[in-house]
Amino acid sequence: MVLKVLFITFVLLQFFSACTSKSHERNLETTLPSKEINAKALYTLHCEACHGMDGTKGVSGAANLKVSKMTDKQLQSTIENGNEKGMMPFKDIIQSKTEIDALVTFVKSLRN
Repeated sequence: MVLKVLFITFVLLQFFSACTSKSHERNLETTLPSKEINAKALYTLHCEACHGMDGTKGVSGAANLKVSKMTDKQLQSTIENGNEKGMMPFKDIIQSKTEIDALVTFVKSLRN
């Protein structure tokens, strides 16, 4: 029982640090020309903890990105402003349109 509580606590701490912490904050656009933004690196840094590398992890109800039908505009809005659950408001972390567009393209590449 104690191990189960410790495990759940660990998972929750990992989730909150990965999904809401600004400790990972960085702007890749300041180090890379816009044409060289690494969308996979952005995804790994900001999204993988909840969505998983292939988009199917589903931590705390994260959407399955393999079956997502969101349009580019819906994806952009969700990345910037978060979802209806209040998760993922990255507008203060991912500040450039180039990075958001790169993430949208990467997320769409995960679809079946």
